[in-house]
Amino acid sequence: MNRWIVLVILLSLGACTHTLRDPAVSADAEQRASARLELAKAYFAEGSHAIALEEANRALELEPNRADVLGLRALALMRLGEPEQARQSMAHALRTAPEDPALQNNMGWLLCETGKAAESLPYFDRALSHRRYAAPANAAMNAGTCSLRLNDRDRAERYFQRALQADAGLLAARSQLARLAIERGDDQQARRYLKVVLGSGKAASQDYALAVAIEQRLGDRDAERSIAAQWKRRFPESPQLQAYLRTETNER
Repeated sequence: MNRWIVLVILLSLGACTHTLRDPAVSADAEQRASARLELAKAYFAEGSHAIALEEANRALELEPNRADVLGLRALALMRLGEPEQARQSMAHALRTAPEDPALQNNMGWLLCETGKAAESLPYFDRALSHRRYAAPANAAMNAGTCSLRLNDRDRAERYFQRALQADAGLLAARSQLARLAIERGDDQQARRYLKVVLGSGKAASQDYALAVAIEQRLGDRDAERSIAAQWKRRFPESPQLQAYLRTETNER
């Protein structure tokens, strides 16, 4: 996929249910499960998804209905190419904590990644409906990306706008909005979005390619050359840059 914004969100999941049992035994099991979960998170973050799954499974042996563990297990399974098991684990997590917006976002991501973009959007919308959701920009970006997979550009633009409202520094939202503005022929709007992206010092090579194309269409050769020079400094080996430079050479 494009890079999905889900990994940090799983760290906030905390809902769980417990059957009645001796408090001392319960506390000990919960502490050991929490320790396993922390290990699973660490392995997941470094890309060791198989080990993360093992640790999550061990945590579930101690606390079978912990939503945070079930959610992480689902993400690990997804990374390991087991989408149906991942869906089942995430569904179990949502049965345990049906109002958790992070789980709803992650279920939406899982569905979209498995070709069910239309089914994913209600989950993102439910996540976004929670006023106390700590990361609404993430769900909005994911929903926008899934809307593009459905070729619903108007809806995608609304989601990307919402992401930007939630996090004004979200460069990915500006880049996506610039692309949509270009598609509908609004080069000036696209230029405004990309100006912020390029000025951040964190622009990707494709952002420079878009910005150069916009200046070409607007006929501003000075701005085009300036952006191309920045592009060359930042990404001298970029295939897109090399193609642009070849074109420039041929046109001289």
